[in-house]
Amino acid sequence: KGPAGTPARMWFIWDGVGIALGLLTWVLLAFADWVVVRHVLVTWFWTSRPRLPGVPFTDTGTVLFFGYQSLIGLSWYAHFRAATTDPGTVYFRVAPGDFSNPRTCQLCQGAWKPPRAHHCKTCRRCIFRMDHHCPWVNNCVGLANQKLFILFLGYTAVAAVVTLLMLGASAVCWLYSQSSWSDAAPPSSTALICSGVVFVECLAAVLCLGDFLQEQIESIQTNSTLVETYQRTHGLRQSFWEHFRGIFGYCRWAWPLPFPSAPVPDYTEPAIPDDSDPVLFEADNDSLGIASDGDDRHGDDSMETDSSTGFHPEVPVPRPRPFGRARPVAEDASKRGTEMD
Repeated sequence: KGPAGTPARMWFIWDGVGIALGLLTWVLLAFADWVVVRHVLVTWFWTSRPRLPGVPFTDTGTVLFFGYQSLIGLSWYAHFRAATTDPGTVYFRVAPGDFSNPRTCQLCQGAWKPPRAHHCKTCRRCIFRMDHHCPWVNNCVGLANQKLFILFLGYTAVAAVVTLLMLGASAVCWLYSQSSWSDAAPPSSTALICSGVVFVECLAAVLCLGDFLQEQIESIQTNSTLVETYQRTHGLRQSFWEHFRGIFGYCRWAWPLPFPSAPVPDYTEPAIPDDSDPVLFEADNDSLGIASDGDDRHGDDSMETDSSTGFHPEVPVPRPRPFGRARPVAEDASKRGTEMD
């Protein structure tokens, strides 16, 4: 939801690297889909008398075909919505009248900056509960589209596992179908090369996406974002399911569907320090895009004191999290395109 419960806004970020990586994601999904259909389903389930016109497979092949297309379609659409949904722009320029000591963002011409909002230098605006800027979806991951990002990771990981299983099963079936391995005709070079490329692609996807999913689950568990991890702050902590509903919404049937369903944001939610005596770092940290008070190259207010919590909000070196796995240090943030002010 957008301001005052309005539908989530659609937008598009004109960033060359992000657009290229987003299109590459679609190409990889389409290539894996083509290889599975052409070299697995057609090879083992093709029939000249299909039950459904236009789907030349046996009944088992038809079920596998539509199931696999559903996974690929959900992955693609979740990616599309994550890339084109406003992640949580703060449209209110003035804090509520009863909000004490509000911060402002110099990069947004002095607009109000809620305690859990951060300015993305790629999107060029303040994003509420910004997790990171992800070049693979060419968008920030914030409260409004975090569910879409998580669904994209989940559906893509499941599709990659299913692809690996189908390629493996196809190889086993080919081996057992040979009466004599010494006289068996090898598969075509095209089939071997394409299947090998997709196998490596899916294996890499499972390993990488599994790590990203773990971090997102940890983020829900701790009610914290990747940006807040480096600041050593978090939001109000309740149960895991309360945090989950704060991102996925309160309608259970909508949880697996790739469209925005987050509840109306509470911009006044405080950013709570992880410990009572945070260590302050005043020096520049280029790897995180943070400038000190004395450096106004970006017009950045990143080292100003947050009067709502009474400490400096930008702390580039995190301590271990209260529970769960601590996230990597600063260089990992730069790899994931994290931008903070």
